[in-house]
Order: sequence, then C-alpha cells, then structure tokens
Amino acid sequence: MLMDKNNPHGGDRYGKHIRIDFSANVNPFGAPDCVKQAVAAMTERLSEYPDAYCRRLRTALSAHERVPYEHILCGNGAADLIYAFADAAGGGALAAVPTFSEYRTAWEAAGGSFASHILRPEDGFRPGSAFLSRITDEFSAVFLCAPNNPTGILYDAGFVRAAAERCERAHARLFLDCCFLDLSDRRETYDIPALVRDFPNVFVLKAFTKSYGMAGLRLGYGLCSDTDFLSRMSEKSPCWNVSSVAQEAGIAALSDAAFVERFRGMIAVERPYLAESLSRFGFEVWDGAANFLLFRTRTPLYDALLARGILVRCCANFEGLDADYYRVAVRTHAENEILIREIGEILS
Repeated sequence: MLMDKNNPHGGDRYGKHIRIDFSANVNPFGAPDCVKQAVAAMTERLSEYPDAYCRRLRTALSAHERVPYEHILCGNGAADLIYAFADAAGGGALAAVPTFSEYRTAWEAAGGSFASHILRPEDGFRPGSAFLSRITDEFSAVFLCAPNNPTGILYDAGFVRAAAERCERAHARLFLDCCFLDLSDRRETYDIPALVRDFPNVFVLKAFTKSYGMAGLRLGYGLCSDTDFLSRMSEKSPCWNVSSVAQEAGIAALSDAAFVERFRGMIAVERPYLAESLSRFGFEVWDGAANFLLFRTRTPLYDALLARGILVRCCANFEGLDADYYRVAVRTHAENEILIREIGEILS
C-alpha cells in the first residue's frame, strides 16, 4: 500500500479540507442517475458472484465501440489493465513522457526495463520522428496516451498509425491510452475500430472513470484484436476482478449517451475560458484537447490554494516536469470562476 506522502496521483482529497477538487480529471456532474439507480438495485444481489467474463457488459461495449465482443477485455479500472498488460507483454518498454506514471510502475513491477523519450515544452510536448525512430526490436511495448496526461495534447491520427506500423515491424505492442478521448472535442481523430482491426499489436485502453464520474466503482476495458494476448492478460488478473456492481453500472452508463455529450459540450466552452483566464495571469498554458489544462508558473500555488480549500495537481513528480507545472481539471463555470478568483487573490 502506498504511503500518502508518495501518492503520485490526483484525487487524494482524504485528510484534507477540500471545497473543490481540481486535481482529478473526473466529470464534475458525478455519475448519471441511471448509474446510481443500477448501483442501488444491486444491493439485493450482493451475495451473488459477478460474471467472471463480463458477458452482458462486453456485449454492450461491443455495440458502443463497434468492435467484436471477443476483442474486449474488462478490468477493475484502467490501472488493473495496465498491470495485466505489463505482466503479459514483458521485456522492455518505451514511453513518451511526461505521461501517466502507472505505465512505468506497472512495467517495472512486472520485472521489465522501461525507457523514456522526453517531450519538450518548446516542441509543444509533441513526439515526432525522433520518437518514432526509437521504436525498434529493443522494446516489446510502446506507451502513448492520447490525449496525453498531463499535457492534454492529442497526437494526430497519422502519427499514431505510424507508431502502430513501427511497432508492428519491431514486433512490439502499442499501448494506446484513450481514457480521455471520449471527452475531447476531437474524439473522432482516431478510427478506433479500424485501428484495432488493422493492427493486432495495438491495445486501446478506455475507462468509465472520467466520462461517467465512476472513479469509485473501478471499471475499465481494453480493445485488441489479438485474442490470444487478451487471454494472457486475463490470466494475469484474479478471477471476479470486476464486481457485479461495476458491471451493471457500466451497462447503465452506456445507455445514457446524452450524459457524456452534455459534459463534452461544457468542456468545449469552459476549457478555453479557463485557458484564457490563466494566461491573463502570465502563466504559460498548454491548451490541449482534454478536460484538463497544464500550465506553468514560478509562483508556488499548491499550498496557497490548499489553504483555501482548492486542490490542484502539482506536476513535480511527472518525469520531464518540475514544481513550476500544474494541472487543473475543467469543471463547471462557477467552480472555474472560484479557482481564477482565488489565484488572483494569491497573486495580488
């Protein structure tokens, strides 16, 4: 178990007096009513074992993602699938950083070696040909996050396809983390069904955490047309790793397409507002394509905001960043206004 002082993630509001949590990039509306109702209904069935194969959930996901049922693997949150992927793949891995720290943690826990390709702020934190040239048979897997956490940058479709092709030639797997993609106003950038169909070496990660406000339920899934590899991943996870409550919540969530559309519409309005407001303070802001923003300032903000009940993500423990970088979630207009007002008072 992690000691709290070493927690490398946002959302750690426990033991603190938090009014608004900008550190976790989760839907500020919370879970939809249909999910709450599905969870409540499951209280009468808690004595039953979950479906170890998530049959009904995978059927619903197959229709939602337009991929075959057998190309879907469900997990106890995205992190569960990252660890199962690392255990099943093994060998050496390469990632474009800064990015989600669990890739390295999972890979090294599985006994593999992990290499980083540092993305530079002067390049807009975008990988290019230099990154592609590093994809060789030295690595058994390559990690890309799109939109990337914490930069919010969405790599173009041509680059991702080129990475998949380079991985294919190197006999490596491309782990494409798309957990934030459905919240992007450019979510159609990738043809996920075609990518999974054309490249059996591609594994696409998604989760219900951000889009549906279900972080506490722990539900993620992966898409891959290499069913033998999915079987190996499944063998690395304990049986019944996805609770019956989470499965029913996922099925209910997929029935409410308007919920995510509403959140996506809010982000499209609020992200530019938040980016412009932060820029007016003289902060350097990367206006990515996700429901969060990365910015840089020499002014120490974390403790000052925490004292006011505002939790933000200090990015000092992201490889390639330092304590001058912060990540904030895009929340409701009223909450975003509070953040800007509090920062303004700190700076005054």
